[in-house]
Parts: sequence; C-alpha cells; structure tokens
Amino acid sequence: MSLATIGLLVAYQYVSGLSALSERARSMEMLLAERLAQHDAHLSGLGAVVRMSPDEPSTSIQGLAENIIARYPRITNITTITIGNGTVRAVSYGRAQNPEIADLQPNLDLTGLDKIGDTSARPATTPHAYEIFKLVAPKRILRLRIDTDALLDMGDGGADYSSTLSLDGAVLLETSRGTHALLTASNALDTSNHSQPLHLTVSRGFRPNELAPPHLALPLLAALAAITWLIMRYRHASRERQSQERRATLFEQEAKLAQAGRVNAMGEMASGIAHELAQPIAAMLSQSQAAKRALTIDRPDILVTAVDANIRDARRAGEILARMRAYVSGAPARIEEIPLTEAVTDALRLVKADLAQRGITLVVTQSDEVGTGCIDVISFQQVLHNLVRNAADAVAGRQNPRITVDVRRLGDEVLIIVADNGPGIEPSSLGRIFDPFFTTKTDGMGLGLPLSARLLEKMNGSIEACNDGGARFTIHLPTCVLR
Repeated sequence: MSLATIGLLVAYQYVSGLSALSERARSMEMLLAERLAQHDAHLSGLGAVVRMSPDEPSTSIQGLAENIIARYPRITNITTITIGNGTVRAVSYGRAQNPEIADLQPNLDLTGLDKIGDTSARPATTPHAYEIFKLVAPKRILRLRIDTDALLDMGDGGADYSSTLSLDGAVLLETSRGTHALLTASNALDTSNHSQPLHLTVSRGFRPNELAPPHLALPLLAALAAITWLIMRYRHASRERQSQERRATLFEQEAKLAQAGRVNAMGEMASGIAHELAQPIAAMLSQSQAAKRALTIDRPDILVTAVDANIRDARRAGEILARMRAYVSGAPARIEEIPLTEAVTDALRLVKADLAQRGITLVVTQSDEVGTGCIDVISFQQVLHNLVRNAADAVAGRQNPRITVDVRRLGDEVLIIVADNGPGIEPSSLGRIFDPFFTTKTDGMGLGLPLSARLLEKMNGSIEACNDGGARFTIHLPTCVLR
C-alpha cells in the first residue's frame, strides 16, 4: 500500500511538472511572439525614416535608433546598408557616439530580399545573436541585430528548466540546467512570425528528490492526509504567485508594444502625407507656372482660372491632411450624403487633363440607378484618384492606352470598377498589394493601396483586385451606407 501511494505521488509530481513545463513554454512563446512583433514594428518605423533620409549619416535615423536601443536593450545594433557599383557601404546607428561608417564585402547575401518590404532573418557572426534584414528601398537594406540572451530573459526560471533557441538549424542560445535529473521532458515550438522563423525548445528535468521527497520515507498512510493538504496549499499559492507575476509582465510588455506601435504610426503617417500630397502640390506648381505665363501675355482670364484652381487644390491638400490625421488617430470618418455620380465626376475631373496630355483614353460609364450614398467625400475621391493614377502609370508607353471607370448598382451594393489594358498584376503579388510598404514600383512607397483599403473600411466598404485583360480594381459599397 505504501509503495502504491508513493507511486501515485511520484506520478502526480511528474504530471504536475509537465503542466508547469507546458505553462512555462506557453509564457515563453507569448513573450517571444510579442517581442518579434516589436521587431517588425521597429523595422517598419525605421524603414519609413530611412526612405525619407536619402543622405547618410542621418540625424533623424540616429535619433530614432538611439531611442529604440535605449528602450529595447536586446536590439544591439541598427545598420543601414547601401549597395553601390561594386561597393557595400554600412552606417551603424543608435549608440551615443556618432554613426559609424564601414565598407562591407561586395558579396553580400541578398537571398530572400527580392522586392521592397521583403525581410530575412539569419544567424549573426557573433554568438548568441541573429540579424534581421529588410529591403526598404532599391539597393538600401535595414539590418537589426538581436541579442538572444536578452530576447528570452525571463528572470530566474529555476534550476530545472533549460531552453534552446535556433534559426535555420543554427543554435542561437542554449541554457543547460538540471544536470542531475532522473527524467527529462521537453516542448518544441515554432514561432508564427514569417520574417523571424525561430524554433524554441523548453525542457525540464525531474530530480529524484522532486519525484520522491525524503519525507515520503515516513509511514505514508499515517501522514497521507496532511501531505495532500500541504501539497494542495503549496500549489495554489505557487499558481497565484506565478499568475500575478505573469500579469505584471504582460502589462509591461503591452506598454512597450504600444510605444513601438506609436513609433510605427508616426513613420506611416509621415510617409502617407508625402505620398498623398504629391498630386495637389504638383498641380499647384503647374497652375502657378500657367499664371506666370498669363501675366506675360496679358491674359487675365487664364490668370483667374489658374488662381481659382490653386485655391481649390490648396483646400484639397488641407482636407487630405485632416483626413490623414483622422486616419492615424482612429477618428471616425466624416460621412455625408451625396450623389455618387457627382463624387465620381469630381474625382475624375482632377486627372482628365493629365490623362489627355499623356494620350490616355478615359471611358466613364455611370448608371442612372446608382443614387446617393453616405460616404466620406474627400476620402472616397482620394481612393478613386489613387486607383486611376496607378492605372495611368501601368498603361503609360503602351499602344492605345485605355482606362475605364464603371459605376453600377448590383443587388444590395454599388460597384465602382477601375480597369486598364496594361500588363496586369503579377499573380505572386496579388495577395500582398494591400500590405503596407509593399510595392511593385521602383519609386513607390507601398502606401497608396493600403491607405485606400483603410479609408474604405471607415465607410463600411471594401476593395479587391484581380486581372482581367489588365489590372481590375473593384470598390464595394454596401447598401447599409446608402439611402
């Protein structure tokens, strides 16, 4: 009977240890996932600043890098790499001293960095570290070096726990504890982060005195009730303490992740403003030049027309800025009721002259049954203008370039279809064209389509893309936003 009781207690201790191992593995997986997400957020924020800083060393990049390294010590190095004609120039940022400039070997491995926005994680040449590379602009790479000791630092995890972190088969970190263990159990986990595919193994050793404590040598039948009560109280107190520690850790991690999100949002807002204001500013420049020529030829009618157009585009630029601020702050859209055909006509008026000058045919078809819609007018026209501008870039230089805009009502929704007879979208890119900072243009930022999707979401709408003899984008507005 005593041996059976000891066996039951040993089994209970072992199962409890497996439960604790599983709980610790989940905690480490959660911590690792959040920190990897922070790395992605830093890459996005830094990438936006790098694109706006063509000349290096840059004080803007240095300031942001110092802030990131001070707040996140596991990020030990932030470097921009510029590939020239047979040269590779690296600038290291983030330390208190000035940025360091170095020349790397020209045979830099660019595997996995084929398009703007691609990322690749690789083991570093230094021990206990790995590096993340991101192609942020043509021939410009951003690199973050991560200290794996700090990445999985969970404080005192106990002498029985061991962990191994690896990347592409290379061991980045290995802690070995519990060398006198009688039994060993382990949990293996793969992170869900596609840019940093780390493999984590958490192990726990069971010492003989854990499976069969010395006091069990005493007559177990006489002390069984007291031992059971003590074990239950101990485990309850231990779980409560661990639960409180995990909550405190999670609160701290959430605060750090929120800070990283704000840094990312600042970079996204700056890039978005630069992207969306390019057209009205270019229009005002062209109209100002026309006004100047009107003065020299004494044509006040042309001058008045150009000034009126400048006023209209200046107001539009102000409205775009207001929408961008509302977009980043999460403010609700400014919805108003307006005939959809009128909104479409006003949006296309801004691009007709440019399309005609470039020899591009624009065909607009609008059904009389469309009616009015409840939309954010400026945001809606911003989306439509962006789609037509992208289509114009796609058909430029082709024979008989043509863009069609079709507005129709289909069942319970209104469709606005923008199509062109260009080369279409690469099938491999169709699933990513609405991802922030993903672009197929050599000089693009990758913000126009993601911003368009977000603006339509605020109007309870959506957008989709496909190939149909060229690129075809369809805006859906459900009847719930229509009168």
